[in-house]
Amino acid sequence: MRTKLFLPVVATCCAFALFAGACSSTEDSKNKDAEATTTVKAEKETTTTTAAPTETLAALLVADPQLSEFSGLATEAGLNAMLTDGGPFTVLAPTNAAIDTVPAATMTALEQDPKGALANVLKLHILNGNVTWDDLSEKNGQCVATLGGNVKVTVEGEGDDAAVDFGGAPVPAQDGVKAVNGTILKVDGVTTAPATDC
Repeated sequence: MRTKLFLPVVATCCAFALFAGACSSTEDSKNKDAEATTTVKAEKETTTTTAAPTETLAALLVADPQLSEFSGLATEAGLNAMLTDGGPFTVLAPTNAAIDTVPAATMTALEQDPKGALANVLKLHILNGNVTWDDLSEKNGQCVATLGGNVKVTVEGEGDDAAVDFGGAPVPAQDGVKAVNGTILKVDGVTTAPATDC
């Protein structure tokens, strides 16, 4: 009789143990699924994409109202084809306000020789390759080769607070504007002659 009573109790205990183990396994599986879902969601939140540039340097210069004077001068100088099809170049483009500081007599003289004197001054603002503001900020006392000759870079201070001067033209800290064939950095002055101490 003890055996008859003992067997159902053992069978019940075994069944309960199997059920509890199955529940635990299911619960662990749910927890792992939840962790996997959380990980995927976290990855999606931190993933960012940057669209590739679609415009040329020439098109971006025309489109920026702060650079309309430089764009017009580049057209007069016959540089648009190069800024459309050539490159990569970095254009350190003087803003309209910067160009307005150039004496009227100097501008008149430059515009009377658009393919010569004007083109030469504008080429002082064009470098081969993609150059960033950070790159320039590391060139203190060095000369940088432009399409119009060497230009000396001076830097005062460090990091984002550094004051970068490109041949007399202040270059504010900036990320620049990316084109399919280069980069545009806005400058607050005009470099009018190559460096003589390079």
